[in-house]
Amino acid sequence: MNIGKENEIIEFKKTTAEIKEGLQSISAILNKHQKGYLYFGVRDNGDVIGQDIGKETLRDISKAIRSRLKPECEFEVNEKSSDDGRTFIEVYFSGNRVPYSADGKYFIRFSDEDKQMTNQELDKYFQDLKKDYSSWEKDDSNVSLNDVDEKVLRDEVNRGFSNKRIPFEYSDSIDILKKFGLISASKDTLNNAGNVLFSKNKPILLKLATFATDTKDTFLKLEHFEGNIYECIEQALTYILSSIEWKIILDGSAQRKEYPEIPQKALREIIVNAFCHAKYDSNTAFEINVFRDRVTIYSPGFFPNGYTPEDFAIKHEEPIMLNPKIINVLFKTCEIESFGYGFDNAFKECKLAKVKYEYENTKSGFKFTFYRPLGQKYVQDQMTKTETKVLLAIKKNNYARISEIAKAIEKSDKTVSRAIKKLKELKYIERVGDDYNGYWKVLEK
Repeated sequence: MNIGKENEIIEFKKTTAEIKEGLQSISAILNKHQKGYLYFGVRDNGDVIGQDIGKETLRDISKAIRSRLKPECEFEVNEKSSDDGRTFIEVYFSGNRVPYSADGKYFIRFSDEDKQMTNQELDKYFQDLKKDYSSWEKDDSNVSLNDVDEKVLRDEVNRGFSNKRIPFEYSDSIDILKKFGLISASKDTLNNAGNVLFSKNKPILLKLATFATDTKDTFLKLEHFEGNIYECIEQALTYILSSIEWKIILDGSAQRKEYPEIPQKALREIIVNAFCHAKYDSNTAFEINVFRDRVTIYSPGFFPNGYTPEDFAIKHEEPIMLNPKIINVLFKTCEIESFGYGFDNAFKECKLAKVKYEYENTKSGFKFTFYRPLGQKYVQDQMTKTETKVLLAIKKNNYARISEIAKAIEKSDKTVSRAIKKLKELKYIERVGDDYNGYWKVLEK
């Protein structure tokens, strides 16, 4: 049986022993056409010669695709049979989060061959991709000009005018949107940039979660917030500041001073950066995750290939703008202090506060992590999930009785009592007064 010829979207392999080369073909085809087929048990000329398919064969192929192809793509692995009873394997794959790599290398399809991209070719590929994507900002969002959040628009324009970044005062929404270049070619709707910036139709999904430990096993709080960029920036910052610890500084002045364990300025810089450089047509949402030992800020999209945040923070490379219209408006309305210095400001704030950080391009976006100086102590002291929950419950209400805490965290009184005993031993809490009229004092560590 013959199933045709190899071409730009179809690749044949004789056996699954060629899985490495097969992954390269998937990378090459996805980068060129965003979908295709890979067959095992088929000669180059299309003749089906068959493939031994064991109990784990299909699972092993799936595992290889998931673990060695980045970012993840959609795929199906199926067993097929020829007319004469020979078994072979069909892999259908698709994805638009280009470019895709196989074992850390990038390939592109030419006819029926896979060519590894050089650094120069890859850099040009990213630049072309950026240009193609930036046209998204100008595309029609089909959102009416009547759906503009005029309060947000007015407040932001007035702030920009007060700080002398905008040379005009607020007049009416249509006039301002025209000056910002946020109206589509049809002239009666917002373009995509205008929609995510100023629509009141909640165009952006922001996921917010707080977890009991340093893993995602148990969450204490989970929220889905929807809004425009300005609303999401404020919600993200407020959520983090209300979820992390605060230092109390006594310096002899009349009022005590409180500071978040992660500098507020650094948090804002990274949050704003997440919305500046995101891919808004991605199939993933923005995420804020607060763990016991860290805070992560995730943005759909990718960091420019060949660059690191230090290139812009320390070497002062020219900023690469995936969304030039969005960034321009955020700068004029003072959400951005200066072009290309967001990472620099964040790094300096973290250094002063002795806060560790890291970042990475994930399978589908960019993630920045702040490590919590105070939160990490919970991990170092090896507190259990239950002990962490009890401590957080006491911080919320230090007059709570054991039975009330047990009900709040859905544990038995005996379990809560054991946790409280451990927290006392670790010197996180102490009891002030008797069991009925006293309260829990949370100790500074």
